[in-house]
Amino acid sequence: MTAPFYQRMTLTGTLAQDQKEEIVSEITRIHCEATGGLPLFVPIQFEQVEPRDVFQNGMPSQAVRLHARIRAGRDVDTKHHAHAYTDLNVRVARVPVDDVMVAFIETPFENVMEAGVRLPALGEEKDWLERFGDQMPRVAG
Repeated sequence: MTAPFYQRMTLTGTLAQDQKEEIVSEITRIHCEATGGLPLFVPIQFEQVEPRDVFQNGMPSQAVRLHARIRAGRDVDTKHHAHAYTDLNVRVARVPVDDVMVAFIETPFENVMEAGVRLPALGEEKDWLERFGDQMPRVAG
């Protein structure tokens, strides 16, 4: 039931493994607290880009980007956790807040499949897990 998908883009060589692990731990915590979701369903991917490939305002930039694909339909309070993700990146990556952008990209649940099974609508997760959980290799007992 991988509804969210977090993609963290940063300049090559700017994060040590322990920083990545702390970012993963905190993104997972923030997401689960905000949505009530399970950590199992919070994939996070780091992408490193060369400094010569990042620009803002027409100039090279040290910018950090966190794009979060989330199921459409979340309430405003849930989506307003962007400040927590921003604070996390400032603290752990030690970058100025001006260099951090967090963006939520909403995706209708009908447009996402996990292990060949379409995602549930918001609020239907429990029934979905009961029905399809044994088909999910990472969920099956």
